Amino acid sequence: MDAGGGGKGGVKSDINVTPLVDIVLVLLIIFIVITPAVNSAVKLPLAKHSPKAEKNQGEKYLTLMLTSKRNDKYEVIGPGPVLIDDKDAKDERFFINEEAQQQKLSDYINRNVSQLSQRVVFVKADADLPFKYINELFQVCRKGGADEASIVTSEDKGNQQEGGK
Repeated sequence: MDAGGGGKGGVKSDINVTPLVDIVLVLLIIFIVITPAVNSAVKLPLAKHSPKAEKNQGEKYLTLMLTSKRNDKYEVIGPGPVLIDDKDAKDERFFINEEAQQQKLSDYINRNVSQLSQRVVFVKADADLPFKYINELFQVCRKGGADEASIVTSEDKGNQQEGGK
């Protein structure tokens, strides 16, 4: 048994992996060096506010406000009441975690949206509230006959330039 060397003129069928390992190590070093630069260059800014919706003059919209219920440590423990953002309906309160209240809210939405030219409902929600509760409100809006439900976000006050300063 001849373990090393080709003493008797036979063909050696072993693959020389040294150049392959050198190339792989060089590529690995290149990727390790480039990765932090690529990660910082590809950061996409997430919108903190949506562009202002162009509202038609005199057009009315139904806007719902979904509040959150919090415990003593100010942690969100669930959805609070759904309020109507209208001066005539300030006393209206609905709860989306109760089936009867969901039906009442759906009926309220149906009554009000049917009178609008655009059957759109705007939803203002607490920023800390999980999206599953907002999605439940969207489903109630859909049952109530709204063609579309949109989340209204606040504008980023830090990026605005004021004229007097």
